[in-house]
Amino acid sequence: MEVSMKAGEFKIRRILARERGFTYPTYQVVGYLEGQRVRKRFKSLEEAAGEKSRLEIAAANADGGVRSVHTRLSTDQVAEAEACVRRLGGRSLTLAVDWFLENYRPPCAEKPLSEAVTDFVTSRAEQGEAVHRDDVECKLKAFGRKFPNQRVHEIGTADVLQYLTRSGWAPKTQNNIRGILHTFFSFCADDARRWATSNPVKAVPKLDVPRGLPEIMSADRITELFTFLETYTGSPRKPQKPGFLVPYFALATFAGMRPAVPTGEIWKLGHVRDLKRLVDLDVGVIRVTPDVAKTDSIRQIKVRPNLAAWLKRYPLGEFPIVMPGMQGLVSEVRKKFAIGDDVLRHTFISMHVAKWRSLGEAALEAGNSEGIIKKHYLNLVGESEADRFWEIRPTHVVMLA
Repeated sequence: MEVSMKAGEFKIRRILARERGFTYPTYQVVGYLEGQRVRKRFKSLEEAAGEKSRLEIAAANADGGVRSVHTRLSTDQVAEAEACVRRLGGRSLTLAVDWFLENYRPPCAEKPLSEAVTDFVTSRAEQGEAVHRDDVECKLKAFGRKFPNQRVHEIGTADVLQYLTRSGWAPKTQNNIRGILHTFFSFCADDARRWATSNPVKAVPKLDVPRGLPEIMSADRITELFTFLETYTGSPRKPQKPGFLVPYFALATFAGMRPAVPTGEIWKLGHVRDLKRLVDLDVGVIRVTPDVAKTDSIRQIKVRPNLAAWLKRYPLGEFPIVMPGMQGLVSEVRKKFAIGDDVLRHTFISMHVAKWRSLGEAALEAGNSEGIIKKHYLNLVGESEADRFWEIRPTHVVMLA
């Protein structure tokens, strides 16, 4: 029997023994340990079982394999303990447990992520924080859709990092969304709510975003863009009126309004009921109110003669700023002309400074600081290029009063 056994394998045999005319059972442990035969006899089965376990542990230690130990833990608990030790990489499991017991705070309530997003947005609105509100809500809901059945306290740093890095977003966009998530989880983890035990975004590093010269378009390229827009009708399956996208691109190019769809200033302007009050062609200004602006402020943009010509040739009453499927339509044009996110706005600011040589006026109209205008937009184009830009008008010129 022993010859057919594997190394490190041990068995208990029941053997009858005789002593002084009496017969009684004994228990023999047999097997091989480090190439040596083992044969030990014990009076009780418990003693034999204990020796068998000791020999199995010794055999496991000898070859670095799995160890057999006596434990009160269940099989699942043993597996979890082994996994924790591996994750600690040689650090003490006891220290890790001590730290957990000292720092862990269970959530007061298990709050679904979707409900927490709604409460966060509502709270900010009640506090009168109009800054980025629609953009924040949009980005948080997109985050929530990635974790549809999760509760706030179940989201960890690894989840946030994976969400940001697998998105394909540029570093600046990742940093912006990281900031939104950081504010949101701080709201969830504060003492008034404790929907999360900690802020998982704290450990997510910000990305280094070197900023070079802003990308702009030449006057010739802008002319090509608007020549195309005057005849563009969108999808052949559902054509629109020629020039239907002109108001959107005119406001982005000749007023420098933030163009993001669906969260930018032009998009918000298109949903204002009293549009004539904000786009006042009689006075010659566009009034950007706090519910439209990116920043919580009011600013005015001059409607210069070429922008007025475009808005009279394509009036907002007949050519709405926004419409169903707007994001796809705008993206198609931007792709055709390789127009980046804020290229038209950068072009407006650069041409504004080159034409009128006023950093203050450009800053007021664009909603930036003078320092930003001076640092990034001064002397990007010459005066002659700016003159050509501000003379770009519709093919059918509208005579202004």
